[in-house]
Amino acid sequence: MLVLILLIFIGIITIFSLINAKCAKAEEIFLTDEERTWLDEHKDEIKIGYTIDYPPVEFLDNGQYAGISADYFKLLEQKLGIKFQMVQFDNFDELIKQVQKKELTGITAATKTTERSKYLDFTVPYIENPNVIITRKNFSEKLTFEKLENTSMDILAVEGYDIIEFLNENHPKLEYRTVKSPNDGMRMVAFGEADAMIIEIMSATETIERDNISNLIVNVETPYQSSLSVATRSDWPILNQILNKGLAQITDHEKKVIEQKWMSLQRQSLFHNTYFWIGVVCFILLLIIIIIVILAWNSSLQAAVKEKTQAIEESKKELMFKTYHDELTGLYNRMYMAEILKQLKQENSLQFSIIVADLNGLKITNDTFGHEIGDQMLIRVSEIIKENIKSNHVPCRIGGDEIVVLMPSTDERESIQIVEKIQNAALTAREDPIKPLVALGCATMYEYDNNGYNSLFKLAEDRMYANKMANSERNYDMIINAIKKKLYENNNESKEHCKRLVEMCRQMGEILDLEKSDIESLALLAELHDIGKVGIEKELFQKKGMLTMEEWQKIKSHSELGFKIVSASTKLSYIGKSIFAHHEHWDGSGYPQGLKGEEIPFTARLFSILEAYDVMTHERNYKPIYTKEMIIQELKDNSGTQFDPNLVEKFVNYISNAY
Repeated sequence: MLVLILLIFIGIITIFSLINAKCAKAEEIFLTDEERTWLDEHKDEIKIGYTIDYPPVEFLDNGQYAGISADYFKLLEQKLGIKFQMVQFDNFDELIKQVQKKELTGITAATKTTERSKYLDFTVPYIENPNVIITRKNFSEKLTFEKLENTSMDILAVEGYDIIEFLNENHPKLEYRTVKSPNDGMRMVAFGEADAMIIEIMSATETIERDNISNLIVNVETPYQSSLSVATRSDWPILNQILNKGLAQITDHEKKVIEQKWMSLQRQSLFHNTYFWIGVVCFILLLIIIIIVILAWNSSLQAAVKEKTQAIEESKKELMFKTYHDELTGLYNRMYMAEILKQLKQENSLQFSIIVADLNGLKITNDTFGHEIGDQMLIRVSEIIKENIKSNHVPCRIGGDEIVVLMPSTDERESIQIVEKIQNAALTAREDPIKPLVALGCATMYEYDNNGYNSLFKLAEDRMYANKMANSERNYDMIINAIKKKLYENNNESKEHCKRLVEMCRQMGEILDLEKSDIESLALLAELHDIGKVGIEKELFQKKGMLTMEEWQKIKSHSELGFKIVSASTKLSYIGKSIFAHHEHWDGSGYPQGLKGEEIPFTARLFSILEAYDVMTHERNYKPIYTKEMIIQELKDNSGTQFDPNLVEKFVNYISNAY
């Protein structure tokens, strides 16, 4: 018996030693011997620069380097087994100068540009940061880079940011001033010292929230996106290769933790640890099979070696897949597209066509239904594109909602046919809850020129934007109809209630002798006033009993969401303010802005009375039907507080004489 116990003890120790050794080897296996040797030889020479005024990407927190890039570099140090020398800079311009002099090895977070590519290599982007145009809230016109080129507006940009190089190359006529920091520029726009600012969305959001700036909005999201990568000296290409592998080793869970960095995390107890229970189960199983393991040690060891070899091969395949594929859609990524374009250039694969696709309605889908539904739309569009292209075509997702299809040996006629097939497939797809509408443009190159693929991409992109503009109203009508359909399906709003209100608005408009256009505006408000409810859980509207404060705040948000939905359409935007204000009260006690008196749009003031009348004359879960006398008394009681007293008087006279 003692011998058996001793054999079991020795077997346990041996197996755990082997498992630990194999796991350690597996952790290191993603770097080649050459890469590992290079790291060991140069680990004391790797100096990475960062800036201190670029929140939330990187900044100083109580004197310590913090932010998204800081957390990523901590993980890279763990994955690669080295310690980087991190060097602090007050501004990006000084950091760039040190890199050009090769005083620094690299930069924590930088966007790849033509100029920087002359002396830097860039990893796969690990932060996507779209550029937006910020204006004050009272500026209603939607801006573009092209419009800014032909305007006298005072435009700002942050010095050293990559958007400046993009503007100089692609929009040389656009005049702008530079400021030292996002904070300086945002305050200048807020105080009216400048008209607009071109800035990355992360920096804009951080500055607005931190300084509590309430009069600025995102006027438009530009096509230019600052994809932040780790940048390294171009004469050390092996370092870029190593960092790419290190980034690929960062798991989805670790990325999620970085996103939620500022949320307090509770320490899990040992008994909530998955690995603890895996260990317990493994230990029990080990005790059961230990004698068999010892007797068959040689054969099991060979099987383990074979299994580990297969696992390593699978790990290599997975690493390669992650390096060249978009995680959400499964399409190829921007890095793979660059590799393919180089290969096609060498092979001179002409005729060569390209399709540029951009998803329509993604922002309104995200605002209305949430980013999960927006992601589903992106996935569905990707599937439609893959289903309608040829096997030698290469679809790549290169931005948030932008997809490019590379089509070697494809002429213009065939590329146009493919575009039409994709367009038709999108139009006939089911609403889930909105059709996956997509804008498309294509172009063909028959011989290679000095501009290479850039001019081809620009032509296809221009045609895509032309397609987007040509179909914008049609697409938006389809989106609005889908939202209304979803609204009625969820029972968040009664279709009959809306019909009654539309009819009543027309009647009251004629009685008040309003202009025909004002009557139509009033009727449209009646039809769409509660469209924002589609973005709120239907259970809240069906709940019996008192709502919690949090639930009430959610329901109150529907007027703001409705404003966002209609404001995206030039055809409907004019009723946006009335939708936003239809729950405001004459005495300023309403929501969401607390407007008072004639600050509230006339149509919203009149509509609130008509809606109250319809509610009182039709039974609901929480209220019985009122008599005419009760209705008149209720309106009079709330005249001057909830309702415009002048309009109440006219409406009471109307219903008194009508019945």
